[in-house]
Amino acid sequence: MDVDEYRKFWNKIVCFVDEFNRNSNIILNPPKYKSIVANAYYAGLVEYLTNKNGIRNPDWVFERKYYLNEPFFPSGVRRFELRVLSMLESPIEFKSRNIFIGENTFSRC
Repeated sequence: MDVDEYRKFWNKIVCFVDEFNRNSNIILNPPKYKSIVANAYYAGLVEYLTNKNGIRNPDWVFERKYYLNEPFFPSGVRRFELRVLSMLESPIEFKSRNIFIGENTFSRC
């Protein structure tokens, strides 16, 4: 996922979180992005939000296709030190999917 794709995707993620806060039933349907990274990220986010809010995870979240073989770091995380920090801070719901983000990524959630 290049920088522009990630920015567009991030806008969708922010809208999804806002919608989830109004209606948690939106998690019932699996993602339909063209990107396997976006689908895995979405699944990690759903698992993160449901765990945080004490809601049962939908079964689709744990399907193998929502886990990445290669590590993913957001486009702004290029320096080795930032990558290591992301690997340490990333919530388990993302880390288990090989997605590494900062601990404050969802601080507004």
